[in-house]
This record gives sequence, C-alpha cells and structure tokens, in this order.
Amino acid sequence: MKLSIVMGLVALSVIAMGGCSTMQDKSATVRGYDVDDAAYVDRVDNLARARGVAVHWVNPPQRHVAGGI
Repeated sequence: MKLSIVMGLVALSVIAMGGCSTMQDKSATVRGYDVDDAAYVDRVDNLARARGVAVHWVNPPQRHVAGGI
C-alpha cells in the first residue's frame, strides 16, 4: 500500500515536470504587432471624398506586422 502511494506520487511529479518542460521561454517567441493600415484608410477616404461622403474612423483598420518589438 505504501509503495503504491510512493509510486503514484513519483509518477505524478514526473508528469508535472514533463508539462513544465514543454513551455517555451517568452523571449524565444517572435511576436508581431498591429499598426494602422494607412493605405486602406487613404483608399477609402479618397473614394468617399469623390462621392461626397465624410468618413470618421472610430476603429481604424489594422494590419498585422510580423517581428518582435
């Protein structure tokens, strides 16, 4: 009985350590960031101006840029 409890705890700790070893370091991942899509905004603004419509951007369109900061 005591041996099975010890073996269960050993197995549990091995599984827990294995789960932690698969986590990546935050510095190892390359993250991108979002910037305003100025080209799209310009196209829409020019088309709207040509049609006599005023555009007010509440949430300007974003595009994802790869790379880290």
